[in-house]
Amino acid sequence: MINRILQTKENIDLDILSDFNDDTVLTFVIESLRHETDSPYSVLLETIFHYSTTEDHAKSLWDSITENRKELSRILGRPVSLKTAVVDHFSTTGMDVAVFIKDSMAGIIEAATHDGLTGAFTHEYIDNDLDHEFQRARRYSLPLSVLFIDIDNFKRFNDVYGHKVGDQVLAMVGSTLRRCIRKIDSVGRYGGEEFLVVLPHTARQNAMKIARKISREIKEITSKGSELPEGVTVSIGVAEIDESMKDSFVLLDLADKAMYRAKIQGKDRCCAG
Repeated sequence: MINRILQTKENIDLDILSDFNDDTVLTFVIESLRHETDSPYSVLLETIFHYSTTEDHAKSLWDSITENRKELSRILGRPVSLKTAVVDHFSTTGMDVAVFIKDSMAGIIEAATHDGLTGAFTHEYIDNDLDHEFQRARRYSLPLSVLFIDIDNFKRFNDVYGHKVGDQVLAMVGSTLRRCIRKIDSVGRYGGEEFLVVLPHTARQNAMKIARKISREIKEITSKGSELPEGVTVSIGVAEIDESMKDSFVLLDLADKAMYRAKIQGKDRCCAG
């Protein structure tokens, strides 16, 4: 049956479902769709499988797929990908569904979780990620640090050179941040010119090293043949989790205050909270 499904559509790209193996991302996408439509599950199935049905049936089908994934994981004694659960579900139920993955699936994930201008995660997503990492660090006594980053004199770029240049500055900073961090780290655009970097398994000393690297990289880019009319610097606040913190907002607030100290001390520097 699996071979029949795959042969039915030569352009199947089930690998895109690997983006949904992170349950946090999957939950976030569904919750985002709930805010946009009254039929989140039917929209999801239409986008992924090009399969149109009622919302009730779509939710029932999606629940069956996720339950099948849990059962397969239990039987095999290891995590099973969503892609495997989907193929197994359609093969065992014998559903006559033309299954194929539309290119726009990647667009839905990207739009729901990422800021279009900077490529960083959205405010809501990075908040959720920080809370997840905070709870994990507390549970297993792991180090966790965050960087709160603000672009110095950003208003000047918009006022003097226009919003197009301001957008170029934001895009450059976003790409630099993403290049400077590890795969396990995450970066989000937190406000207009503010960014948040979450650094799991990282103590404050190493977080400071990363912060200084980011600051140095941004200055070097804008001083070496950049199209921007003047150099860009950032102020960075660094904070590490400790046992007294009740929630992730305390950690975030500590980093935010450290960033403001960097501003007061002259900008273009890193301060630890």
